[in-house]
Amino acid sequence: MSSDSAGNRNSITLSTAEGFVCGGIAACIAVTVSNPAEVAKTRLQLQGELARGGGVKVYNNAFDVLAKTWTNEGIRGMQRGLGPAYAYQVR
Repeated sequence: MSSDSAGNRNSITLSTAEGFVCGGIAACIAVTVSNPAEVAKTRLQLQGELARGGGVKVYNNAFDVLAKTWTNEGIRGMQRGLGPAYAYQVR
């Protein structure tokens, strides 16, 4: 065995289109996993803005946001805004 093929026995070369598709799939998976954290962050930021105007504080921390969102809205609430996030990643 030569040193050139020792580490590349199972390597596959992807075409440009295949690399693009794999990158898009990876980006969509990453967005799906990280989207609940984005939802929590956005809700906490909006709560801070509304509290300045006399609004009621609903959430205590990010975990509280996730728990209340799951209880009141389910998976749709946790993944709110997922469509535009996919469109942004695949553009």
